[in-house]
Amino acid sequence: MSYSKIDLENRIFARADRLGEAVWGWEGELVYAGKDLCLQLLMCVYNGFFAAENRAFLADTDECLNGFWGDFKAQQLYPPPPILRRFSVPFFAVDFEAELFLSR
Repeated sequence: MSYSKIDLENRIFARADRLGEAVWGWEGELVYAGKDLCLQLLMCVYNGFFAAENRAFLADTDECLNGFWGDFKAQQLYPPPPILRRFSVPFFAVDFEAELFLSR
């Protein structure tokens, strides 16, 4: 079974939400200040594979600054009703099998 960047992001934010913990983005990396070892490991893997890619994507160029937020908002997908989400919380899938495996 293969996983993509978005699958790993979904698992990180799903676990953080379940634990009631905060995850921040800083200079292309995800940052977590809590003590959950599983979440720390997920973030180390994510940052190891994707921090450089994220930094390149978020580089301060005129083209990026002018069009980034407009493109970002235009591409946001929201779940159709009746699926709801809390304000300012991203919608993510929860993979319970992966969570059970990682919690062992």
